[in-house]
Order: sequence, then structure tokens, then C-alpha cells
Amino acid sequence: MCSSSVLVLFALAAAPSEVTLDDALKLALDGNAQLKVLRLEVEVARSSVPLAHDWEMPKFRVQFNDVQDIPTGQFRWYAGLQWRPPNPWEWKNGTDSAEAKLLQSRLELADLSWRIVRDVRLAWLDVSGAAAHEKLARDTVEVRRKLLTVLKKRLEQGQGTQIDLNLAQLGETDARQEQLRWQNAGLKAAQSVAYLVGQPVNPLPSVLGDEPPALPNMSELEARLEKHPKLEAIRAKVIASEANEKNLAAKRLPWPEVQVRLRQNAEVAPAPYTHDFQLGLTVPLAVTPAPQLDVARALTVRNRAQLDAELAQMKSELQILAARAEGLRDRWRTFEADYKTTIASHRQLQARVLSEGSLDPTLLLTADRQAIDLEHKRLEVQLDLARALVELEAVAGPHPEK
Repeated sequence: MCSSSVLVLFALAAAPSEVTLDDALKLALDGNAQLKVLRLEVEVARSSVPLAHDWEMPKFRVQFNDVQDIPTGQFRWYAGLQWRPPNPWEWKNGTDSAEAKLLQSRLELADLSWRIVRDVRLAWLDVSGAAAHEKLARDTVEVRRKLLTVLKKRLEQGQGTQIDLNLAQLGETDARQEQLRWQNAGLKAAQSVAYLVGQPVNPLPSVLGDEPPALPNMSELEARLEKHPKLEAIRAKVIASEANEKNLAAKRLPWPEVQVRLRQNAEVAPAPYTHDFQLGLTVPLAVTPAPQLDVARALTVRNRAQLDAELAQMKSELQILAARAEGLRDRWRTFEADYKTTIASHRQLQARVLSEGSLDPTLLLTADRQAIDLEHKRLEVQLDLARALVELEAVAGPHPEK
């Protein structure tokens, strides 16, 4: 195989794959770097649950004594086991806390996944919007070039001026710069998609709709908000802190300890081995764990306050975004009412100038600039509405599983 063929194959292999929005969302949920880290956090929380089920193991001790000054009762060695039986309240509350932390980590993973979905959709809108703006600018460049040709002919025929020609050239230059600007914006948006996805990709822009989309039902969004994974994660955090608080309180309770010892007495014969069994009650000093318990209670209060604050903020965001989406939809409909007839008439006049040269191209250039600006503004309204709807869905949370 020749070297040029090898280079072509290598370039094809290295080229980013073309992906649709659905493909990008799947890739992001699998390959996003932040999600990979949080999945490891879930594994850490899962591994911590068995530790809460564990209890204190028996302690084995061997001791050798060599006492010279005591004539009787001298011990050579003894061996013993000491064990603190598991406290059922500590076991249960510790388990509840560990399982709540595991649930919290899973819900935080779900919340981050939902935010990644939102970010990919917003970045995709930037890609699609840049592509639509670029197409509009590219079409404008073609029209300006044709118009420049018409003006050159008129100037040769003595029907125009150099000023008209200069205006047309400036218009073409401006349109080409606008096209390059949107090309760069599209590349930047594509880089954002690649970062979120976790690998080089070539986004295939989505086609923007011609009609304003319907607004979602607010009562449905509010119902979804109550089950948002972000709020559910904070609720699990509250449960974990409450269980930890109960666990610390249980550690302040008196609890028995068992001890069994086997010993050898140097002076006693013929039965040098003796054993004893001890059952004791350990009473922790009340003041010792009190600061930890106070901290645990304060954390529980803080977590409940955080839940209330997040819920209130998200409800407010939902209302604000819904009002914004409704306003943008009304703006879009106003554009549609005032825009289509005027633009259609302008396109007809534009076609006559470019094909017949029967109208003044300079006036057309001025009108065309206003028409293009209006089309870009209409496109921005479309994109702003689409972004508002994505944000609205993100705040409401994922659809409930059926």
C-alpha cells in the first residue's frame, strides 16, 4: 500500500465520528469524566455499608509475668479474651446511616446525569443555532455577490456610481465576516459537546422547527419537581444525619463487656492452671460524646434547612423559566405574524433585481440588510425559546419511570 493511501486511512480513522443528539446523550452518560468520578463515589459508599453491619471483634491477650518478691500467688502467664457484645441500636442506626449515604450518592449521580443531559442539549442548541446562523450568512454572501455583479454591469452602462459599487462590496465583506464568525461559534460549541461527551465527536446539527413548540403543563412539571434527584439526594442526606445522631446517642448508653482468662500460678500444684469469667458494665462519661452529638444535631438541622431552601429556589426557577418561555413564544408568534409577508415580498423584489436589474440595487441592498438582521433576530428568539424549554425540563427533573 502506498504512503498516500496509508495517510488517507489514518486521517479517516482519526476523524471524529458524526453523531446525532441522541447518540451524544448516550455517549455523555457513559463517558463523561465527572460521571465516572461520581460512579466511583457510589462504589465507595456501597463498600461502607458492610462496615456498619460489623461489630467489635473479641480481643485476645497473652501476658507473661516474672515477679520475684512475692513468695506465693506468683503468676507466670495468663491468656484471655475480651469482648464487647454488639449494641443493637448502634448496629441499626449505623446501618441506616450507611444505607442512606449510599442512596444519597446514587441520587447525586442521577442528579449529575440529568445536569449533563441538560448541558449537552444546551450545547447542541448552540451547535444547531450556529449552523442556522451560518447558513443564513452564507446565503447572504451569495446574494451580495450576485448583487455586486449587477452593480458592476450598471456601472459599465453608466447607470450607477462607484459609491453604489463600494456599498455592495462592503456588504459582501460584512456578510463573509458574519459567516466566519458563526463558523467559529459552531466550532466552539462542538468543542463543548466533545468535552461533555468525553471523546472527539462531530455533532450533526438539529433542524430547528418552523412553528413555536407548545409549552409543557405546569402542574406536571411541579409534580416532577418534588421528586427531583437533587432534592431526593438532600432528603437522603437528612436521613443519614438523623441516623448518625441516633447512633451517637446510643453510644452513650451503658453496655456490658465479657472477659474470660486462663492463667498459670507458679506456686500452686498440682493444679497450676486456673480460669475466671468476668462480666462488666461499661458506662461512658456523659460529657465525653456530648460535643459530637451536638454537632450531629446541628448537621441534621442544617440539612433540613438546605432541603427547604433548595425546594423554594427550584420552585421559583420553575415559575421564572415558565414565564420566560411563554414570553419568548409570544415573541416568536409576533415575528411569524409580521415577518412572513414582508420577507416574502422582499424575496420577490430581490429576485427581480438579480434577474432583470429593473429596480435600484442600492435600495435593495439597504432593505436586504434590514431583512437579514430581522431573520437573525427571529432565529435568536427560536433558540432562546428552545433554551428556556431545556432549562425548564432540567429544573423539573426527569420524567417518572413507568
